[in-house]
Amino acid sequence: MFGYYFRLAWLSLKKTPVLSAMMALAIAVGIASCLTVLTMYSVISSNPMAHKNDQIAAIQLNTWGDEDGYYENNGIPVSLTYKDAVAIYESGVPNQTVLTMNSGVNIDSLNNIPASSEEIRMVTRDFFAMFDVPFKYGSVWNQQDDANGERVVVMSERLSEKYFPDSNPVGQMISFEGINHTVVGIVSESWNLTPSVYDLYGDPFREPPKLYIPFFNHKHREYPVWGNMSGWQDEEIRSHADFLASETVWIYAWAGFSSAENHAEFDSFLNSYVATQHQLGRFPLFQDYHLQSPEDWLKIYEVVQEDDKLLLWFSFAFLIVCLVNSVVLLLAKFSRHAPEAGVRRALGANQQSIFFQHMAESLMISCLGAALGLALAAIGLSAVRTMYHNFDVVAAVNAYTFIYAIILALVAGVISGFLPALKISQTEPARYLKAD
Repeated sequence: MFGYYFRLAWLSLKKTPVLSAMMALAIAVGIASCLTVLTMYSVISSNPMAHKNDQIAAIQLNTWGDEDGYYENNGIPVSLTYKDAVAIYESGVPNQTVLTMNSGVNIDSLNNIPASSEEIRMVTRDFFAMFDVPFKYGSVWNQQDDANGERVVVMSERLSEKYFPDSNPVGQMISFEGINHTVVGIVSESWNLTPSVYDLYGDPFREPPKLYIPFFNHKHREYPVWGNMSGWQDEEIRSHADFLASETVWIYAWAGFSSAENHAEFDSFLNSYVATQHQLGRFPLFQDYHLQSPEDWLKIYEVVQEDDKLLLWFSFAFLIVCLVNSVVLLLAKFSRHAPEAGVRRALGANQQSIFFQHMAESLMISCLGAALGLALAAIGLSAVRTMYHNFDVVAAVNAYTFIYAIILALVAGVISGFLPALKISQTEPARYLKAD
């Protein structure tokens, strides 16, 4: 039966190609605006670590000695001092402990590739398991290399192909500023945590790191801090050792828990640690700590801003305007075909048949509009990527784009077609015949 309705709808569209094209275009423009914004919003507002929301947590220790509190985020430092980070790592209480920060190194010339500067992420080995990082070759360094800050490195697949084309580089050497590092693993190109929950400072939609080395390389040499670094008091820092011993916060720390009991055990450890440090003269004003789930962490950094929500509402408002125009055009179109509907009613078709016939036509128009809207949305997303270089992942057609297109096509078809179809189905047959 529905196949019959859609055949009638197709014949009706062919009779009025210009009017049908105008309706499809009106719907397409509205759907395109929604798809463009919805696609970006779905990425921006997503929590890529939702499956571990109760298993991992970002660690905040309120070491700040200023009475006004920390000046950003939730009023508490989002990073730790080196001494606090080391204490948590060496406690061994959490099932997983991740210390991480962003830096940069100069890669020496290798295999006819000239020297270049690259961003590097310094991490403890649990980073890869906690954030579900897949390996193409090799694996992460071992626990001893982790604690000692050995000269080992994990590379991204893209960087590996640049320096070691057509080969598995595990076991090969790569030199950073004259210091050789052994390649132990290659991260698969498929991994791209968006937003980058492990470090949301500055750009939460950054590309994945290209290089990873053990965090405790800081024991051996100084690495520049490419990220958030702040302190609350004047300190005389003359050396790298002074910096590591200072109250400057610059290290992001995460804990992973094997069970609720493990979580409670770490809670108890932090409570005792903060109390002990306060007795030693630290934590002068705020003797507290916080364990933030990935979801809470994204809210603290306000990854989804009010402007993003407002833009989403505007896109839906624009779609509604387009649908109103479509309703007006459908009313005009269906009214012109009133005599045909009158003949069908006179021959025995009931109101439901007339209603569904015209709803089928509305759905067909909305599907054509959605297909065109999908193409327009792809163009719009491409334009966004051109304007904002860091939106390569955010402004890209993905599976959600197609799902939203299908949903919007059905919604648009029902909304735009319901009133015109209902009106024509409720008119008496005699009126149609008189019109004929």
